This record gives sequence, C-alpha cells and structure tokens, in this order.
Amino acid sequence: MHELNADEKRLLELLLNDTPLSDAGVDCLAFRANNDDKFDLIEQLESEGYIRKDQDRYFVSVTALVQLQNARAEHILNNAEKLFAELRAHYKKAQREPLKVDVLAERVEIDSIDAREALSYMVEGTWWGSRSGSFFSDPDPNILPSETILRFESFSRVIEQLRSWQATRIRDRQQAMANALGHYSSLYIETDRVPSEALRQKPDWFEQLPERPRDLLVEIYDALKIGLRALPAMGVRAVIDVVCVELVGDKGSFENKLKLLKENRHISEIEYSFLSDAIDAGSASAHRGYVPNQEDIATLLDIAEHLLRAQYIFPGKVKKMKSNTPSRTSKKNKE
Repeated sequence: MHELNADEKRLLELLLNDTPLSDAGVDCLAFRANNDDKFDLIEQLESEGYIRKDQDRYFVSVTALVQLQNARAEHILNNAEKLFAELRAHYKKAQREPLKVDVLAERVEIDSIDAREALSYMVEGTWWGSRSGSFFSDPDPNILPSETILRFESFSRVIEQLRSWQATRIRDRQQAMANALGHYSSLYIETDRVPSEALRQKPDWFEQLPERPRDLLVEIYDALKIGLRALPAMGVRAVIDVVCVELVGDKGSFENKLKLLKENRHISEIEYSFLSDAIDAGSASAHRGYVPNQEDIATLLDIAEHLLRAQYIFPGKVKKMKSNTPSRTSKKNKE
C-alpha cells in the first residue's frame, strides 16, 4: 500500500479541518491561494487520489482519512463502520428498500449530521446501489446498498480495496513517467529531424556521477535527441529530487528539502532560488502541460549540471588541488 509522508498528512489534515459539515467541500482556488507554497504537493495529492475534486471543490479522500492521526478522521471512520454494519444487515433483510439516513442514524445511535458526513465519504466505495443526490441538502436523504456490500465484512475492507486500486494507479503512473523518457528514445529516434539546438553533450565528468542521477541524465539527453522538451523538464526535477534525498534524506516537499540543503550549506541562497525555479518548471510540465522552449531547457540543464558538479565533482577536485598546493613557508624558515 502507498503510505503518506508527514508533509502530505499535514496538508490533508489542514484540508480536512477546513471542510465544513456539509457536502460543500472546500473551495479549491481559495485553498490553493492560502497554501501557495504547496502547489506541487496539492497537485500531487490530487493526481494520486488523496484529494478528491468535485467541480471546483476539494475533499479529502477516504483513502487519506485512514492514514491520518486526526480526531475528526477517526470520528468519521468509527461512524462509517457502524453505518456499514447496519446497511449490510438491512440489505440481507430488504434488498430493494432504500433506507432513510435519519432512520439509519437512529438505529446506530449517532447524530444525523454525523451520519451524513460519514456517508459522504463512504460512497467512494462500490458497495451502494442508489442514493440521494445530496446527503445534506436533500430534505429526507436515503441510500440503498447493492449486493456488493455482502462481499465486505466491514467498511475497513472497502477501504483496503480502494487503497489497493489507488496504489496500482500510482505505481502505473510512476512507471509510465519513467518509461516515457527511455522508450521514446529507443522507438522514435530519427536523426535527420533532430533539431541541432536540442542536442546536449554529456559533460566530461559524467561518468564520475553516482548511478541514480547519472541514469536520469542519460534519459534526459536521449529525450532531447528526439526533440522532446516537457519530459526533460520533468527529468531535471527528478534529478534535483534525487540529489536532495541523497544529501539530506527524504524530508517531504521540494521546498523543505531545498531549505535543508541551504541550512546544511550544500547550496547558497542564489542556488536555492535557481533550484526552486527549475523545480517549478518541471512541475508545470508534469502537472500543467507546460512545454518549455529550447532556451529554457538549456537553462534547466545548466542548473541541474551545476548542482551535480558542485556536489559530486568539485569536492574531489578541490581536495586534489589542495594536496598539490605547497604549504606556506614561514618568514623564520626563509631566513
């Protein structure tokens, strides 16, 4: 199963706490504006299904609720288990009769509003057959389970199924991203149509790099050979991420990793700014369909190669230079 990290959980808990006790959700533009330093994280969680978007509203997905150590999330899930058990028992007795939400809430002895809230998350599963359009605005909402509910012993089993499907989608998406850089180069290279300005020679220190960033650079250069531009931008972002993880560990968001690089004196203030801009460009290609021009691609590669050279090549060269430099002779020794 895919597990959320600490930064992802904090953002989702913030969204959950902002969500009213209704089916109105949270205005997505307002949430993004209030968390403008977390655009990449929001888009990642939305693409992975942890943030559910309905028209222009955001909701926390039920697969996220189960991973949050949050009182409200636990309250929703506890109510969901009670409601699910009663709905399962109801279906065994009356397969074609919808159950009114107020009656359902009374049977399991929970507040009617709490029942509506829990059901609004529960219907992400496949166990129900029909329902009211809105559990909150409809005057007398109801829900009818389908035969599928009998396949699940509890609502936690429904969530397990949803998380399994979600993990598969995330894995497939990541694999497709990885394959895109490598497969295009092997299948579609046509040398006579490669724009000369897109070609990028490997630096003379390329073979001295660690395996992970070196492999990513190979795929970036191959993508450039066939005139691709969005994929290399995403690749540069991946290179920066790999370097961050190797130097300071997997510490959540890109912003947090770069701050740690700066705090640990791996990069300067101006390098921090350049890397932030490069990550933003790569994220725009990954999430917003941005295709950089050739000049911007060259700049992105300059930034990535500068980072790699500074972290992996210069230290050895400087050490060698220092060992070759004669030590100072004191004035007393000269005399």
